[in-house]
Amino acid sequence: MDSPRGDTALSAAPPRQGRGAGVARRVLVAFLATTIAFVVTLAFSVYSQRRVADDNEELAKGFVPVALRLAKLRATQSTLATLLEGTADDRDPSAMRFLLRPLANGRQAIVSEVRAAIEVDLVAVGSGETRDLSRAFAADLDAIDAQILHDRVALEDLFSAMERGDRNAVNEAVIRVGPAEHEANKKIAALATRVGASMDAVSLEAKRRERRSIGLMIALLVFSLAVGLGMSIHVSRILRPLAAVTARARAVAQGDRVPKPMKPAADEIGELAVAFEKMVEAVGDAQSQAVANERLAAIGKMAAHVTHEIRNPLSSISLNIELLDEELRGQDVGKESHELLASITREVERLGSLSEEYLRLARIPSPRLDSEDLVGLVNDVAKFCRPEIERAGCVLAVTVPEDLPSVHFDEAQIRQAILNLLRNAREAMPAGGTVELDVLPEGMSVAVCVSDRGGGIPEEIRDRVFDPFFSTKGEGTGLGLAITKRIVEAHGGSLECAGREGGGTTFHLSLPMASSKSRLAQA
Repeated sequence: MDSPRGDTALSAAPPRQGRGAGVARRVLVAFLATTIAFVVTLAFSVYSQRRVADDNEELAKGFVPVALRLAKLRATQSTLATLLEGTADDRDPSAMRFLLRPLANGRQAIVSEVRAAIEVDLVAVGSGETRDLSRAFAADLDAIDAQILHDRVALEDLFSAMERGDRNAVNEAVIRVGPAEHEANKKIAALATRVGASMDAVSLEAKRRERRSIGLMIALLVFSLAVGLGMSIHVSRILRPLAAVTARARAVAQGDRVPKPMKPAADEIGELAVAFEKMVEAVGDAQSQAVANERLAAIGKMAAHVTHEIRNPLSSISLNIELLDEELRGQDVGKESHELLASITREVERLGSLSEEYLRLARIPSPRLDSEDLVGLVNDVAKFCRPEIERAGCVLAVTVPEDLPSVHFDEAQIRQAILNLLRNAREAMPAGGTVELDVLPEGMSVAVCVSDRGGGIPEEIRDRVFDPFFSTKGEGTGLGLAITKRIVEAHGGSLECAGREGGGTTFHLSLPMASSKSRLAQA
């Protein structure tokens, strides 16, 4: 039997309730991660360089001036102590005075320089630990300065004795001053040693810190490179579907119109791929529809031409048959002649019906959407067809709710469409069975379903049953379902067929509900 084409419109994917991170956001996060890793590495590098510079400045501008001035003080003190030891044996003490006095006076000035280097220069550039050391150095220097001031009186007595030329007094003064000067020399040497040890410790710590900084910088550099590489791979994975969409677009441009199944979209590129495949499907459907419309138009023109060329000769043949029948009735002819004439009459009538069906295909008018009582129409068609169906040994089961949504349709055309479906269902069950006619609302449409329990339609030919002149029956024009589909599509609806579990076929005729605006306009 004729059956509807198995083309089913691809339903739109349900809208996603929440979108994952967008492409722009994910790329931005990758860029920020790479930038942060780079900034951390750069900041640590700057910090390390700054620490190295601070250590060098602490040594160069803090400890080195202290060490140099201490060395100068130590040299002056050593010279002074050495000269005092030789004063007792000197034959001319007055001459020795000219050497010792400048050294004693200069030593005090050097002590002031050392104090300034410790309390000002070292504190200005040193760390907290170095400031603590500077206070300890200053305390030691205070002890040295106190020792020097205490010996100043004995030196003045020595210089007075030298000036008088009193050798005994000179010897006594040297005995008092010498040990004190050697003690001061030891204290200065101890302070110099302590400063040198502090310098070595600071230098060693600076080297250790530099090595640690270099190691951490290398680790951070490797980390930064790893982050950059990882983010590059991440971004390439994000943008990889875009290359697939581009390749798909090239394939479509070369003629591939078959839509590909797509996974649910996770970002804008995924949505683009899904939308592109929907567009490919829509273009393919539009192209198929255009081809089908062109074929139907061509068939319609051909059918109109053939019908025009056939109807006139058929009318003439029919008239001549009637004349011949009247003439034969008045003559004594055999029964075989009357049977032959009746057979010719039946064939002429069949050709006439065939030409009328062709003409209906060629001249289906635009529907006049002036009716809303689909329930009444379905019940009326069922009442009209029930005797015919029951004579064929079948039963018609009708299920029609009373409160259907409003539907605008052309009553004559939809009547013809439902009649065609019911007759096809009856013809599909030559041994009898139940023809089911169900009407039900479906979303924004109203569906009329006609089902049978016949042999069914193989899935591989369901796409062809709406084609003109295609038929699964041994007889028939193959135009019934083609005409039905054109009627339904002219109403903005759809006509599909599907197999039934347990055998049989269901025809699904769907008509859109009438909008409130159109109902008000008709009212």
